[in-house]
Amino acid sequence: MNNTQKTLLILSLATITFFIVRKKPKKSLEVAFNGVEEKEPSERKKISEPTMSKKDAKANPKAAKAFKCLQAYIKAYNSGESQKNLDKLNAELSNEVGMVVYRRRQDNKLCVKDLNGKDIIVNNE
Repeated sequence: MNNTQKTLLILSLATITFFIVRKKPKKSLEVAFNGVEEKEPSERKKISEPTMSKKDAKANPKAAKAFKCLQAYIKAYNSGESQKNLDKLNAELSNEVGMVVYRRRQDNKLCVKDLNGKDIIVNNE
């Protein structure tokens, strides 16, 4: 083997190794969980805002807080916020109220849970 052949062999092995070892591009969480691409905010279906009576709110103050979180999330979703901004809103809700809004995988409904993982309310749409 002469020097040219050795150099070509080393370059080809280095290229193959590079493609095997390099980082793979990450998928968004929605793709990883649901197996579907995240839609553009303008293409998403709007979610109707839920209602809660004052009587129910007085009877269960924790559910009333969760309802306000759900309303804020739905308003942001319907106004065309990106998934990144919705995640930021969730982080803010987590810090201030101690609750998080998420989409349940089984039936694709929006739910509010506390930081212990217990569901508080479920949006029925």
